[in-house]
Amino acid sequence: MSSLYLLLIVFLACFSWVGSVYALLLPDGSVLPNMLSEESVRWFVRHSVDNVSNAPFAEVLLVLITVGALRSSGLFMALVHCMSSATRRSRHALYAALVVLAVCVCLVLIGIAPGGNLLSVTGHLRGGPFASGWLFLLTLVVVIPCVVYAKMTGKWGNAREVFAGLASEIASHASCFVTIVVASQLLAAIQYVRLFELLGVTYTMQRIFVALLYTIPLIISFAINNYGHESSSTE
Repeated sequence: MSSLYLLLIVFLACFSWVGSVYALLLPDGSVLPNMLSEESVRWFVRHSVDNVSNAPFAEVLLVLITVGALRSSGLFMALVHCMSSATRRSRHALYAALVVLAVCVCLVLIGIAPGGNLLSVTGHLRGGPFASGWLFLLTLVVVIPCVVYAKMTGKWGNAREVFAGLASEIASHASCFVTIVVASQLLAAIQYVRLFELLGVTYTMQRIFVALLYTIPLIISFAINNYGHESSSTE
């Protein structure tokens, strides 16, 4: 995906150059900006770090921690197989994890109930702490029961093993972070040449495009890793 995004940046640069040469007009009557001009190069270099800092690194990291906790702790497989052939210790660990999960969910629900402290000052979800930090709360709701299950089954013995389990998926998908860096520059290039305005893309479609731009590489990475695990297990 990084190579594809780089090719799209090159294509967009060539397109903007041709568009500026032939005075391609935007809806407001201005000429399409040329990405290869001196002014554009200065703009991209000046804002390169800002473009990367606006990318969803934190969100991707939280997703990887959540998936790592589910897989490494064994809780996900325990739920899938419904503990049909589990030991008594594993069953007790699962029951405890489910109880902790229910408590965590209840605490979140209390926080977003009318008058809850996770709502905005006007009492709505929009603009409140929950709307901004729902992914972090979701990670906590998943990770805490996973830790309980893994500790009770003996899969995670000490704090080092706990953190190693939470970080188990990060190394497998490290290439996604490189792709996100490239994607942030591609998005900046699209916005700089005002491609959305040129094509008449609505604001909603722009948000969907940006979400897919950052999400697709992670989905592909999960698919490749899952296929690799299945292939190695069948050999």
